[in-house]
Amino acid sequence: MLLDFALLLLGLTVVVGIGSLSSQMAVSFHPQAQLPGVDLNPLLLPYYAARSSLRMFFALGISLAIAVGLGSLTARSPVAERLVLPLVDVLQSVPVLGFLAVIVPFFIGLFPGSLLGLESAALFAIVTGQVWNLIFCYHQSLRTIPPELREASRVYGFTGWQQMVRLELPASAIPMVWNAMMSFAGGWFFATQSEAISVNNSNYTLPGIGSYVAAAIAQQRLDCVLWALVMMLLLIVVTDQLFWRPIVTWSEQYRLDTNSAATPSQSWFLEALQQSELLRQLGHWLGSALLPLGTSLNRWTRSRGRDGPAPLQKQEPRWVDNLVLLAGAVATVVACHHSLQQVGLGETLNAFGQGLLTFGRVLAVVGGSTLIFLPLAVLIGLRPRWAALLQPVMLMLASIPANLLFPFFTVVFLFCGMPLFYGCVVLMAMGAQWYVLFNVTAGASAIPNDLREMSQVFQLKGRQRWKRFLLPAMFSAWITGAVTASGAAWNASIVAELVTWGSHTLQTPGIGSYIAEATAHGDQPRLFLGLVVMALFVVGTNRLVWRPLYRFAEERYGN
Repeated sequence: MLLDFALLLLGLTVVVGIGSLSSQMAVSFHPQAQLPGVDLNPLLLPYYAARSSLRMFFALGISLAIAVGLGSLTARSPVAERLVLPLVDVLQSVPVLGFLAVIVPFFIGLFPGSLLGLESAALFAIVTGQVWNLIFCYHQSLRTIPPELREASRVYGFTGWQQMVRLELPASAIPMVWNAMMSFAGGWFFATQSEAISVNNSNYTLPGIGSYVAAAIAQQRLDCVLWALVMMLLLIVVTDQLFWRPIVTWSEQYRLDTNSAATPSQSWFLEALQQSELLRQLGHWLGSALLPLGTSLNRWTRSRGRDGPAPLQKQEPRWVDNLVLLAGAVATVVACHHSLQQVGLGETLNAFGQGLLTFGRVLAVVGGSTLIFLPLAVLIGLRPRWAALLQPVMLMLASIPANLLFPFFTVVFLFCGMPLFYGCVVLMAMGAQWYVLFNVTAGASAIPNDLREMSQVFQLKGRQRWKRFLLPAMFSAWITGAVTASGAAWNASIVAELVTWGSHTLQTPGIGSYIAEATAHGDQPRLFLGLVVMALFVVGTNRLVWRPLYRFAEERYGN
């Protein structure tokens, strides 16, 4: 009874808090009016943290819905896969400033006279930092479901809805939970960027930790940055204990083997929820209320054949590849012609040279992250006790926005005289390396126990264990982590290659600083050229490297 009362009180507090904060997202706002400045009083940090957290969870819900929809579409349709995934490759790597320069005026015009326009622009920026990783993860999870499970779903006559909720979502639960954690953590970078927006010589500030840190940096208040960092750490711990740790523990029931984990993770909050009679009755009531909806979805998604929904189509029509290549070639020619007319051949070649510098740094970030975190991910993923101990630490470190730590590194670079040419690799890695760690950890934790026991029976050790067991088992997860890490590194380059501390500015050549400088000066031709060059590098890498590796993983290790 006491437990039910405590959970009821917690639930009401959360609902009232969400309602109160949501109402403040739609107050009156006019672009000509100045928004109230951010108060650097540390006592207001809990309020700013609550505003930022609400944006993050709203964006996470939107991102999951988009990921499930697009992931299902691309996994079932070869045409959609060849058309949508290249577009996702481009969108995940266009820096948030490039989005905001167009999106902020659009949303302000879409919600005239309301702060909801700026809030929507911030949500859009956060979604762009969360959704791409989830799309790739869900797509790859569906493509690597064992064919015997899909055949079983057809034999039992599953409708499309039943196949999704009974096979596809459970089969992707573990990697999706870990990637959702990583996406949520990476989204803090975009949240802090979008809360202090400068577009078309206009400054807009939304209450949040990001705007608090931006104001502290402008005033060179390192003590306020430290207070914000402490607030972030507290927020991460609370979120982990009340949200992520229960979900991770719950997801372990969907392992694709008959044996449970040797030492399953535990969550005190999940145990409390499972012991609540009030929540059990509420669950039964919701199940009964949603039963007609489930019946309707089953009827609408019932296959006309007797064998249930058709299996995933893996034949890739070559005409789609040719169409994509033709469209890319036409877009490249048009973009190059436009650039030559606006800025000239010399500036175009300079932009490509800047892109090569950043490309080298991205390769260094992905390679270094793999070498460092692959062994650590195996240690965590194969040992649930280690996962229970280290997951909160991993989530805490990954959730600290990289740009929040930039002031400390900038001060160190200024004090030591370290050139940003090398230091920016460290800054880029701070926002990208966690994608490799979280994805490979998810891949290692999802390895069936019978395979683990088989490796022990055959006494695989050392190099043979890595070659015959670990690397094949985690290859698909590593590819997803490497793709999203490279996208995060490209995104981070725009703030890592040009950093400021008060009146001090450090800059190094690269396409990130090229775009940042063009944005600051309102140079639209150079901004467009920089975005096109970055997109060409990213799409070229994905088409020539990552897509073949995805196909190899599916054909060699998908069954």
